[in-house]
Amino acid sequence: MESEKPKESNTVKPKAKSSTESDLFKAFHEAFEAEKEIELKIALAIEFMRKVLSQPNGVSLKDFWDAKKLCGPLFKEQMNPIKRNHLWTEYTELADEARRLKEIIDEQAAFAIEQIELAIEGLEKEMATYDALLAQVPPLGFPRGFNSKQEQDYSPVQRELQLLKTLISRLDALRKEILATEMRISHKNRILKRLSKLGDVVFPKRKELIKKLSDAFTLDVEAFVKERFSAGGETASAPYYVIRTEIKNFQGLAKLLTLNTQAFSKTRKLLSECWDKIREQEKEYKKEMGERSEEQKKNFEEISEKVTAFIAFCEKEENLQRHKIQDEANRIQDEMCQVSLHRDQVAKLRAQIQKARGEALDKIKGEAARVQEAEMKKIQDLKDALSQAIKEESKSALEDLCEKEKTLKEAFNALSLSFTDTLLFERSFSDLKSFILDKKKDQATSPEDFEALFDEREALFEEVKGQMEVYRKEMGASNLDFEKAMTYRELYDSAKIHLDKEMEALQQLEDILNAD
Repeated sequence: MESEKPKESNTVKPKAKSSTESDLFKAFHEAFEAEKEIELKIALAIEFMRKVLSQPNGVSLKDFWDAKKLCGPLFKEQMNPIKRNHLWTEYTELADEARRLKEIIDEQAAFAIEQIELAIEGLEKEMATYDALLAQVPPLGFPRGFNSKQEQDYSPVQRELQLLKTLISRLDALRKEILATEMRISHKNRILKRLSKLGDVVFPKRKELIKKLSDAFTLDVEAFVKERFSAGGETASAPYYVIRTEIKNFQGLAKLLTLNTQAFSKTRKLLSECWDKIREQEKEYKKEMGERSEEQKKNFEEISEKVTAFIAFCEKEENLQRHKIQDEANRIQDEMCQVSLHRDQVAKLRAQIQKARGEALDKIKGEAARVQEAEMKKIQDLKDALSQAIKEESKSALEDLCEKEKTLKEAFNALSLSFTDTLLFERSFSDLKSFILDKKKDQATSPEDFEALFDEREALFEEVKGQMEVYRKEMGASNLDFEKAMTYRELYDSAKIHLDKEMEALQQLEDILNAD
């Protein structure tokens, strides 16, 4: 909260420049100018400021400061001191939040630029020791079926391409991060130029190595086709399973190597043609290897029924207990271990069991969380309702306001609150009570009415006075907790304003009674 509130004066209200107003601010500005009551104008501005800070697509601090400029001078106008205190508290809290947000945004941008430059500097240093980095690249996991000469032709080139791929991916990641980071254009262009210099080193080298590797792989595939098939292309020089394995080896190597599009497409076509030539023999092999055991099918069906029953078991409310779910899941998995099943069947059944078990355990945890969330919602709803009753007190009749107070206090007494929340609610209830007594004064006609009202005012005066004493003690006891100290300080300041208001009201009632 700021150190002092503005003194009352006839200050001209500042206006935002229409040429730079956003659509959101224009709509607010029109509603703001149309409102006549000072308190409602301030409330409208505060609500807009809060809305700006909660924008999901980014905060427009300009709209916030423009609204703040419109709202600030209005506190110098004549209004109810209690309402001014409530509105001023909200106003200063939002201003502090906006300042903190601006500091965070500026710090994040500066930090991001610093980190990006450090990353680029590190990348430049690494590229200066290119040979040392290349020596650290792990050996290529070369597929079986190739001779040592072929491995010596491919491995060194591919290792260097892996290093270049890593460097290029880091360059791309840095470029994307730079483009996504909010910073000045001059900073962005300067950093991008540094990245371009690094790219001029790695991209040409990578292109040259890919061409070299692609040409060598294409020659090897062509030699394989010529060696394994006769001139007509239909008669193979080796059994189908040998050729099949060799084709798979070449296909695996093609995925492992970094090839250009032309080489990859050409070799893929050649290998596919070879595969087609041995397709009939391959079909017979797959048929033999694809036969499944009847025992495994039967076991799978039996266990599947038990898994389905387990899923239904987990969906029943009475079974949502951790030990029940775990015991049932363990029992089915023990049965799976005792029968013959294919590994794919085992994986499928276990996935179903784990899913059902996980969902059931999540429900158990979620129920506890829902109870806590419901309690927090009741507290927040009461806060909102109490704040709304105070804001709209001028529009409410005395009977309605008393009924609201009764309803809100019943809800308050039904809640389990922390000590700090209790003090916050009691402070607001005292303010609401003051407005009710103001309305009772307006309707009082007889000396008896004024005497009863005086007694109620005096009781409220003592209540607020007692609150101040509690706040003072808590301030002294919370020196190590800055946030709590600020909360009690705001409560103390609010109670002090209220106490002055009650003293003035008591003096007025005393004058009326003495006059009678």
